[in-house]
Amino acid sequence: MFKLVLVLLFALIANANELKLLDGQIQAHTEVFGDSTIDPQTKDIITKVQKGDLIESISGEFIINSSTLTSDNKDRDKHMYEVLKSSVSPKISFTIIAIEKVGDKYKITGNLKMNKMTHQITTLATITQNDKINMNGDFSINLTDYGIEPPTMFFLTVRNKIDIKYNFDFDKGM
Repeated sequence: MFKLVLVLLFALIANANELKLLDGQIQAHTEVFGDSTIDPQTKDIITKVQKGDLIESISGEFIINSSTLTSDNKDRDKHMYEVLKSSVSPKISFTIIAIEKVGDKYKITGNLKMNKMTHQITTLATITQNDKINMNGDFSINLTDYGIEPPTMFFLTVRNKIDIKYNFDFDKGM
């Protein structure tokens, strides 16, 4: 039985192609109630992504360092890194669990790990496959789900909900 499982695992790995990230961006959005928006983004993304024959076979992990998120306000970015506890837990990662076709989109289920806490999330994405593979979509999280209290200053409070958009272009591999 063990040999059969080993052979099946090897067959799956041998059939999967490593996808190289050509270009990607992750954007976050939240608001300071009664004041302004906060829109940090990063293009500094580490991927370990594989794909078999079907789009639904895409698996892997996306990793960013929270200190690579930048907005149009450097002073606010420093405060954001403190709120995200970047010095203690700098990595934010998303690991794909499953991809399922839903109409003309794909439902991606995965684990988002931030501040040493992991929660399962789902996102609807558009995934196209031509000369490259493009994956883009969005989802929302609450800071408090990850043990992070939205900051307040005087009468201003940052919204708990963070909207996240992503767009990735991958080389199709061999």
